[in-house]
Amino acid sequence: MGTHKLLLTLGKETVIQRLVHGLSAPFITRIVIVTRKDDERLKDHLSDMDLDLIQPEVDPPDMKQSVQIGLEWIEAHYQPEEQDSWLLIPADHPVLKREVLEVLYQAWEQCEADVMVPTFQNQKGHPAFFRWSVSRDVFALQNDEGINALWKNHGIQPKLFECDFPEILIDLDTPADFESVQQQFSEDF
Repeated sequence: MGTHKLLLTLGKETVIQRLVHGLSAPFITRIVIVTRKDDERLKDHLSDMDLDLIQPEVDPPDMKQSVQIGLEWIEAHYQPEEQDSWLLIPADHPVLKREVLEVLYQAWEQCEADVMVPTFQNQKGHPAFFRWSVSRDVFALQNDEGINALWKNHGIQPKLFECDFPEILIDLDTPADFESVQQQFSEDF
């Protein structure tokens, strides 16, 4: 993106503020964000929000490492039980709304699988829902495996939940993505 994409402004909020506010649902008990160790701008920007910001001593090289750091934090600070759940949402998903999360959560409550991945027109999106027990499997992944290796190589069968929310697919990787979100969701800002 050429800039700190989480601090880009969409309407009256930044990308990260929109995501955090979208996650304000009663079934989400805590938001944990893993960032780079020297990201003081993000730390300062989020300082007045009720969340856990983790800045590890060594920057995570990939999403899997970030997830592992976050799971270690959750386990150490909140002692989740096996039936508890965690959601995986990359921070650059600024258009997830509470209404979308509520529908996904209702599907998750009925889900018997250990993982549920929402889909829109057969494309996988976020947030992915995980039983806490799957955290052990995340730590068993090989160095060259990402989170999706859980179902490709490790036998976990996620439930794919087809929904009517294109927002689950929208992230910001390029300036064109950002411009598209500004145009497509301008009425939401």
